[in-house]
Amino acid sequence: MKIDDWRIRIDELNEELIALLNKRATFATEIGKIKKELGLPVLDQAREDAVLEKVGSMTKGPLSSDSIKEIFRTIMAETRKVED
Repeated sequence: MKIDDWRIRIDELNEELIALLNKRATFATEIGKIKKELGLPVLDQAREDAVLEKVGSMTKGPLSSDSIKEIFRTIMAETRKVED
């Protein structure tokens, strides 16, 4: 394949990633509503630590465990913003 073919495939994946990230944020919004009703804080550090541990152990490609964890730290930080 040529570089343009690979770029087209990456563009398609980007669309899928955006759709999935928005779906995740929608779920987080619902969780935020429940937390608010229960008087719970937005940040649940134990849950975030568990998620990072799990995704870090799922690495099976060129990205390192640390890279995957950093990506998910950012995803969770941005998602917390919609939980408020």
